[in-house]
Amino acid sequence: MGKQNKCTVLLLAAILLPAWISTLYGATPADESFSTYIMDEDMRITQAPSRPFTISYGAWVTPVIIDERYGSNELATSVTTTRLWVRASLWGTSYLYIRGKHQYQTVLVEENMTAEDNDHIVDLDVGYLHLSNTSGSVQLSLGRKFFIIGTGLILNGRGDGGELEIYTSIADIKILGSYTGLLNKDNNPYNLSEADYADGAKRVFAGGTISRSFYNQTLYVFGLGQIDLADEEDTRKVRYQSQYYGGGLNGVIFSNLRYYGEFAYETGTSYLSGTDTQGDIKAHAGQAGINLFIHTVLNPVLILQYAYGTGDADRSDHRSPTGNTVGDDTGFLYFGTFTGGYALRPVLANLHVFRGGLGLSPFSFSRYRTLRRITLLGKYTYYRKYDSEAYINYGEAPFDNSDVGQGIDAALRWRIFNDLSLFANYAVFFPGKAYASDEETRHFMMAGMTLAL
Repeated sequence: MGKQNKCTVLLLAAILLPAWISTLYGATPADESFSTYIMDEDMRITQAPSRPFTISYGAWVTPVIIDERYGSNELATSVTTTRLWVRASLWGTSYLYIRGKHQYQTVLVEENMTAEDNDHIVDLDVGYLHLSNTSGSVQLSLGRKFFIIGTGLILNGRGDGGELEIYTSIADIKILGSYTGLLNKDNNPYNLSEADYADGAKRVFAGGTISRSFYNQTLYVFGLGQIDLADEEDTRKVRYQSQYYGGGLNGVIFSNLRYYGEFAYETGTSYLSGTDTQGDIKAHAGQAGINLFIHTVLNPVLILQYAYGTGDADRSDHRSPTGNTVGDDTGFLYFGTFTGGYALRPVLANLHVFRGGLGLSPFSFSRYRTLRRITLLGKYTYYRKYDSEAYINYGEAPFDNSDVGQGIDAALRWRIFNDLSLFANYAVFFPGKAYASDEETRHFMMAGMTLAL
């Protein structure tokens, strides 16, 4: 199992539990992303008012079993993540928040797939100072935290830096800047090149959002610049310099219909593969979705989603900064977290992703609160290439055909008590005509629990 796939599995274990809850309840348009950590109990405390100069603290442990298989290939791993957090309230709504993380992975089954056994990751997950004026109209955060632009499509992850938020009667403004080179290199989602993996992804992000809310709707525009500071050899250029511009709209209609839509255009420069010649980046992407909440027995939620990212017929790897071999680089490359099915785990480049799903509370009628906390979610996904001649992901689906395939995701989430939750999921991907006829069906299974202390 390569480093990129290994990192993906570790990140899945860390984010999957809160992700489905966001999907069911529409908490955030980027429903399967890092931003969903706001659903965790310590972040609820962080956002809640408290007496000045008091300290709160806690921890939670999440053991997970992950099993991936296709044909005779199988990899089963156990990943246990422990987080410890402390919050010190200052004055008003200002506070200091610190959260550490330890992650331990061990391999249970290895058949033609590999991963590092007994792999430890110890890291400062987040740690920042949050300052606010009395009315909350001006807020400043400094330190290591999660940074997000829009739905999280172009940027959604941790970094060291600052974020200024200003709320006015005309518009709301968010300005951010972060550096990722100090993150643990084994726990860094910004890795693209070999230099990133060896030294840690040394990237600077600077940008912001201007938004305006009206009648339960929010319209926003954004801009983001990414500066690659990776160490380079004279004969091997790898720096990928990119800028993003776009906007979006989200809101609530008729109290039970929530929607979102976002578009991003990418410019910048990248090196042609194996050369010191630069080409222009001309790529774009977007995503949209609706959640319809039906007020009846089982509390059903209907989910429709669409996302796309442009591709490049000259690219063999849509996550490589030097994947382009000739001409302009039209393959969309981003620093967010897109999850479009756990069996395929697609990169949102050279791809159209159509998804439909249903969420249910099967015991919503029960007199027992514990049973009412069981939720089920199922999603069907259809994948098509943006450019039929190009590859997807890291070099998959090589044939000149737009039919990538279909996927099914199913999830169970049971919050037994306030401090104990169980979760499980199963995903399958059926390859389409863009793959060889003997391409194996892929399966992904995961189960675990979260215990808050």
